[in-house]
Amino acid sequence: MNSRNQMPKIDLQNVGIRLAAIREASGLSSGDFARTVDIDPSSYSKIELGKKSLNADMGFRVAERWGVSMDFLYRGSLNGLPENILNSLRQIENTNRR
Repeated sequence: MNSRNQMPKIDLQNVGIRLAAIREASGLSSGDFARTVDIDPSSYSKIELGKKSLNADMGFRVAERWGVSMDFLYRGSLNGLPENILNSLRQIENTNRR
């Protein structure tokens, strides 16, 4: 928390990048991935693009289904991240740097 006792702001774009890494590692389309965690595909697309926030309930479903932590989803912590997702995240980051 910052000095005003406010929660740090979540970077929606980075949450979307991390979701894309999980989805790409799974080999699923955006719509199919959304359905695995009971999220409306249209809403999921907006979340992955960083235009809509991933609420805690949705984040929990993603974390449980795909073996990632909430810390990874919202803060980017790589501790205990499955190797295939870590590799996918690296590929996305390399693509974004070009």
